Amino acid sequence: MVNLWFVMAIVLAAASVVYAWRVAPDRALRARVNARLHHREFRADTEVDDSLLGAFLFWLVERPLMAGDFKELETALDATGKTPLQARRYYVLVCWVLPLVVLLATVIAFDVLVSAIAFMLAFYLSRRSIRSAGASAEKQQNREAIELCHMTRMLMEAGLSPERSLKLISHQARGLMPLLVRRIDRFNRVMESGADRSRALDELGRNRNLTVLRSYATLMKQAGALGSGVSGGLEQIIAEAHHEERSKLKEETNRVGARMTIIMMVFMLPALFILIGGPAVLSIMDALQR
Repeated sequence: MVNLWFVMAIVLAAASVVYAWRVAPDRALRARVNARLHHREFRADTEVDDSLLGAFLFWLVERPLMAGDFKELETALDATGKTPLQARRYYVLVCWVLPLVVLLATVIAFDVLVSAIAFMLAFYLSRRSIRSAGASAEKQQNREAIELCHMTRMLMEAGLSPERSLKLISHQARGLMPLLVRRIDRFNRVMESGADRSRALDELGRNRNLTVLRSYATLMKQAGALGSGVSGGLEQIIAEAHHEERSKLKEETNRVGARMTIIMMVFMLPALFILIGGPAVLSIMDALQR
């Protein structure tokens, strides 16, 4: 009888997992289509999180235990192109579920000390990996934003509007800017939903670490409000971005030189001391032995 209840619990758990990962997204997509057909207000820049799993993830991450930690990692998760629902799902799985799984596995196989060390390593490395991925994505998107400025200036000088330019860029330049095109697609979806262009541009330049894209969104917003030209402003943004890239390259070059100097001091100075002072030390030892 106990085995029967255990098997039923396993079956119900497997069914709930299948429902959460397979059926719930289909229901969310159907709800989004119905919202479009009935002209209801919906968030076009994110996934529809009407499912129980999405609501639970948002509620869980807002708890005091996770709220501060997630707020520190939210910018890095957003830089990798994840929507709010995807970011919370990834955060819970990688930063909490994975360390707990590591803890349980090591408790079964090893002693308490090894389990504690493994849990702390998994807890730290998961967050470190998210920050590293976010920094790499931000650096790549800043470089891609320079190409976005070039293409926008070219298309707007040809007579296209900013919305039409970004829509054309999202279709034709996906290979040129693979990370940034996700934000452009999100901007296009917000515009298609009938939202104001200022709101869509605010969403496009939301990440403060993407300085080039943020300047681009600010310029486009000012051009739409004041009716001013954007070619000169885009050229200035491109020049400032190139200057910033050169400054970062110089800093990285100086950093590499400093690291090489430390390595040379660590490995070459002992050999140099042995070469210079070795004969004198041997002579002193020989004299003392006599």
